[in-house]
Amino acid sequence: MIPGALARGLPVSVVPIQAENWNRFFRTLGRIRSNNQITLTAPVGGRVVGPYQPPGFVHEGAILMRIAPVGLRSEIAAARAQALYARTTLARYSQLLSKGLVAREQVDNLRLSLAEARSQLRSLVSEASAQVLRAPFSGTLRYLVAPGAIVPTALPIMTLMGRGQIWAEALVPPAISKRIHSGEAVGLRLDHWRGKGIVRNIGNRASHYGLVRVYIDLPLVDPLLPGQWLHCRIPVQSGRAFLVPVPAIVMHGDRIYVYVVRGGHAFAVPVRLLTNRRSGAYVQGKLKSGEAVVVAGNTRLRSGSAVEIHP
Repeated sequence: MIPGALARGLPVSVVPIQAENWNRFFRTLGRIRSNNQITLTAPVGGRVVGPYQPPGFVHEGAILMRIAPVGLRSEIAAARAQALYARTTLARYSQLLSKGLVAREQVDNLRLSLAEARSQLRSLVSEASAQVLRAPFSGTLRYLVAPGAIVPTALPIMTLMGRGQIWAEALVPPAISKRIHSGEAVGLRLDHWRGKGIVRNIGNRASHYGLVRVYIDLPLVDPLLPGQWLHCRIPVQSGRAFLVPVPAIVMHGDRIYVYVVRGGHAFAVPVRLLTNRRSGAYVQGKLKSGEAVVVAGNTRLRSGSAVEIHP
């Protein structure tokens, strides 16, 4: 390259960037249901216990019954005793270790045993709390099993009749359910119809399929009928980020950069790639709204290179 070209700087093309809201989505199918009538089934096998609602009208969220898995209470008591014993033993051996009477490996093994005992106890307590059945909407309740009955998993145990509203019920993995929030807008698609729904609530337990139910309110439009399946696009993460054209992204090994022009020089700014869109990629980094990022000529740049902006 001639000296004059070096003095002028490398030719590049740039575009300004702006911070904006972004979302990452989880795509799944949701089945349209109506609260004209719904049949609730036992999430696990066990004995049906109270509290019971009187047959008739119940409000959304009301506790309808609990199912106590046979032997779960005894398992919880045993797990609590095991955790207490592990904690006491660890405390005693820790004192002995400070006096040099036992090996550190013994204390480390006891600490691991305590962690395992506590994990087992948390799992059992979580299982116990998951057996509470609540009304997913307001309606008229009718029980199908008697108090004290022992029921298997998935047995119909009650019906609830509502007032004809429709919603979609989607099943998502537990890890995804923790990132979904009530009130979020959900993109919906059915054949050629497109629309929006709203996340009403998220189940607090996994079904017998190992998935968590997400309830989505639907608009009252003609194409939507109970029993149909919808394509659902549920936002699972959101925030503020910069939308940059894909050509602006430069990879160096496992690191990602964009070049920003400041004072006639291009500087490499490390960024974190959040998600891709047809319009570009959302990134986060030490960028500012209104700055110009290089979209052409960036493969020849090094941080601090002099540049000349071309259309």
